[in-house]
Amino acid sequence: VPDTKVPVADPSHLTDSEKDQVKTNVTDANKDNLPSGSQITVGNGGTTTVTYPDGSKDTIPGSDLVRQSTDADKTTPSVPETKVPVADPSHLTDSEKDQVKTNVTDANKDNLPSGSQITVGNDGTTTVTYPDGSKDTIPGSQLVTAKGNGNTTNSNVKVTPTNTNNKINKDNNSLGKNTANAKAGELPQTGETNDSQKLSVIGMALMGILGLFGLGKKRKKD
Repeated sequence: VPDTKVPVADPSHLTDSEKDQVKTNVTDANKDNLPSGSQITVGNGGTTTVTYPDGSKDTIPGSDLVRQSTDADKTTPSVPETKVPVADPSHLTDSEKDQVKTNVTDANKDNLPSGSQITVGNDGTTTVTYPDGSKDTIPGSQLVTAKGNGNTTNSNVKVTPTNTNNKINKDNNSLGKNTANAKAGELPQTGETNDSQKLSVIGMALMGILGLFGLGKKRKKD
């Protein structure tokens, strides 16, 4: 016998699709059990007969295979698009629970049977109880999130633009200092400038030596 019963609108008069589901369930539950060539037929009340190749039969009562469908079978609650930001996802305050209830109600305003009740637990898990007593449950993890996480956007966390502006201001301050020094007639104290000055002095000295050497050579020739 299958572990799960098929929910049907009328247990005394199954539709063809409901009979097909019962037959599928019995077949799947006995795929390694029945002799090859066995036939499975389902009656109007769900009673199922297994006819073996030798003509012998077994019968499973419809009460073991079908059950009256409930509001929960017919309804699938919609989950709100937005989670409620809460201080502690394990212990919601009354106002946070009220917000979760409002969100679930709004998301299902045209979906739930009239008279359905919505209750919210401490962790946000929400139970929808239908008029016939059947229930559906939505996990709290799909309805709430810790403040600053998940779907919650906190603009105060955006620090990247501030860091970028600080870097720009720092660079501008350095540039302003060098410009002020140049206006005061001071050469920027950098390695490149010192090297240029040294090369200039060495170049002038070499030119002087070469000049003296050329002059002495000319006198000797004369």
